[in-house]
Amino acid sequence: MIQDRLTLGALVAFLSYIQMFFKPIRDISEKYNIMQSAMASIERIFQFMDYREVLPEPVRAKAPESVMGHLRAEGLSFSYNGQDLVLRNVSFELKPGEVLGIVGHTGSGKTTLANLLLRMYDPDQGTIYLDGIELPSWPVDILRKEIAPVMQDVFLFSGSIEENIRLGREHISHEDLLQTLRITNLYEMVQALPQGIHHPVGERGISLSAGQQQLLSFARAIAGRPQILVLDEATSSVDPETEAIIRDAMARITRKQTTLIIAHRLSTVRNAHKILVLHRGEIRERGTHDELMGARGIYYRLNMLQEKLKAS
Repeated sequence: MIQDRLTLGALVAFLSYIQMFFKPIRDISEKYNIMQSAMASIERIFQFMDYREVLPEPVRAKAPESVMGHLRAEGLSFSYNGQDLVLRNVSFELKPGEVLGIVGHTGSGKTTLANLLLRMYDPDQGTIYLDGIELPSWPVDILRKEIAPVMQDVFLFSGSIEENIRLGREHISHEDLLQTLRITNLYEMVQALPQGIHHPVGERGISLSAGQQQLLSFARAIAGRPQILVLDEATSSVDPETEAIIRDAMARITRKQTTLIIAHRLSTVRNAHKILVLHRGEIRERGTHDELMGARGIYYRLNMLQEKLKAS
């Protein structure tokens, strides 16, 4: 009995010794894997930091004294890899104060068209005109001021609500800021917060709901008083009740600005002056909501499908 106990005790001591020996080795192995992953990430970060793609300033800049917001696209074709066309011969006109809706299946080229209008890329063929002047002839700083995007994925910084709207634009007055909050249906929500407009939003807006984040992105866009708004799937990630609040805000915002709305939910573009239906990079249909519904084509089928899903 005593011998068995001694043997068991020796075994336990031996296992403890083994554990004490291998635990540091296992920890070192785990730390080594973490270090390797961090080194790979740092390499990518440095590659990104070393990448210097700067939008070239025009040799002979042209810009009128006042921007009206008249957009015209002629024969736009574009590919990301130089071979597979994402857009094919796209042409349209958007007069000052008009609202243009762009709809279509996923992958039809809607966001690519928005990127071309924002001059994130230049088209392979065709030209985009703003107030009769080609986009590459506009000074970049004026172009960025007059065309404001509201994207599907809202990126908020860890500062206050005011800082996230201003983005360093000190020329925006406090009164303009409050007026922007009223237009975007954010004023009452902000006033109810403990610190009001100085309330911290947290990293990536963690302290705000998805709808509040989206409304904040609207406020950020219109605070600088741009002449053109580009809304890319601005209501796709919110519930129907919040979407109704955002649509109400959009109705106020689009009274003065020229607006291009890219949407999956067709209810968002129902009241647009014109609607373009993109399919595989081409404009297959164009017209008002009633005209497209009467044509019983792609737009009609998309609308019927969404109504059926809403009812189920």
